[in-house]
Amino acid sequence: MVVAWLRRAVLGLERAVDEINTLNVFPVADADTGTNMLVTLRAAARSAEVADRTEGPHAVARATVAGAVAGARGNSGVIVSQIMRGLAGQLGPDADLTAEGLATGLRNATDLVTTAVAEPIEGTILSVLRAAADGAGAALAGGGDLATCARGSADAAFDALLRTREQLADNAAAGVVDAGGRGLLVLLDALVEVTAGAVPERPRFGRQIAPHVQVHVDEAHGHTHDHVDPPRGPHADYEVMYLLPSATEATANRLRAELQAFGESVVVVAAADPDPVATWSVHTHTTEPGAAIQAGLRHGKLRSIAVNVLQEAGHAETPLQALLDAPRAIVALVSGDGAAELFAGAGAEVIRCDKGMTHAELLAALHRFEGREVLLMPNGALPTPELLAVAARSRESGVLVTLLPTSSMVQAIAALAVHEPNGHAADDTYSMAEAAAGARCGSVVAVTEDALTILGPCGPGDYLGMVGGEVVVLEEDQYSAGEALAELLLATGGDMVTVLLGDAGDGDFPDRVSAALRPDRPEVEVVGYVGGQTASVMEIGVE
Repeated sequence: MVVAWLRRAVLGLERAVDEINTLNVFPVADADTGTNMLVTLRAAARSAEVADRTEGPHAVARATVAGAVAGARGNSGVIVSQIMRGLAGQLGPDADLTAEGLATGLRNATDLVTTAVAEPIEGTILSVLRAAADGAGAALAGGGDLATCARGSADAAFDALLRTREQLADNAAAGVVDAGGRGLLVLLDALVEVTAGAVPERPRFGRQIAPHVQVHVDEAHGHTHDHVDPPRGPHADYEVMYLLPSATEATANRLRAELQAFGESVVVVAAADPDPVATWSVHTHTTEPGAAIQAGLRHGKLRSIAVNVLQEAGHAETPLQALLDAPRAIVALVSGDGAAELFAGAGAEVIRCDKGMTHAELLAALHRFEGREVLLMPNGALPTPELLAVAARSRESGVLVTLLPTSSMVQAIAALAVHEPNGHAADDTYSMAEAAAGARCGSVVAVTEDALTILGPCGPGDYLGMVGGEVVVLEEDQYSAGEALAELLLATGGDMVTVLLGDAGDGDFPDRVSAALRPDRPEVEVVGYVGGQTASVMEIGVE
């Protein structure tokens, strides 16, 4: 259940990330709270899924927290890791969560966050978290089950979120609710959806319509409230994050106090209860990043050191900063009108290869990205030796090409889902490559002539299920072939099936395969897209 909840929460944050980023005005209006929470939760979900698949449910709790702490980004991400820690401590050996466990876990999470934050402030995610714990506790006292307690916590969090607009001066000036609190509500609503089967209806908050002006839109009542946010001076601050392994709680407390002397938004948290040591995630905003790192080094060896300039959203960048922040291009080789539209909508630059592609054609197409870094998703359009040659030639001509291991368009969809355009290039490349590699994929193709396969003879009217160039399914209709292929890909685990329908694919297939899987695999979600490719009837990916 917890793995399903994390997956649902990630999907919820993906939908709400822009809304949450727009609400971000405290402690720095750098429009990244939603992104940071999403990156952190993705890390937690990925770690939990791997542990569940390779070690079993008993390992999910530990893996969830370890993934969240190691993958935490920003102040809000570190806080999310402690919410995960509080809840994970209440999971049973089968990674199950009870009503009492939810109430206790939220209360423990509140205590952990309060302790971790050097200067707790009302009107932030902490206020919303405390209300969620109270709501779950009240529902439990009334005899509620897990679904009832989840709904009680989410509704209480929603009420507290509304109050943050007036509790914090920065929020009041901008006319927004707290961004971190809004992100927490997404997590809690996802738990309601998983436990109760119902999606809570919430209004969309905060829409920036001009510099320094925020408008809150209450979709339920149609009211708008304009507020003026006065311009702020330029920020020269830095965000510093790192991990401090094998440190005691006393050491962490000393480091927290030292960082408070010259930093703001200081958060020092552990991945587990110190016994007697733990790995600690450290976060601060400061004008002295070197001093913040030196403070950590006095207490041990550091890992995963990251220093980022805190740039307020809406402020003009210097020419140098604009050069440093030149966006890398995500380039996908795509066939089919629907697939081209899908990838372009997800932020990728599309190179069409409907009629095949030579390495010379690809090299010429990449010339327009001169002076930029390119993450190339080849999607099986060219063999590896030719791709390596193209990448080498492109680098010589000023296009820094990095190849991502996507052998199909459905693998590229998985990679794009974790793409972070504002993240470090190396981190982004690793995350996308990992997501692509973790997506098992295959395709269904229509037989056009008589042939002999490893599964027997086939002819026109038959359909083959292919994985890695091998025939693994032979059926007389595309539905049977697709369902059998999906079952094979799910044999080693997974809870997300992505179907990219080709030009000859039946639009009813995603619904049909979902219905076929539901009795034995109710946790599996099927998502369908119209790709329009002619090389296959459909591509199927499993994550």
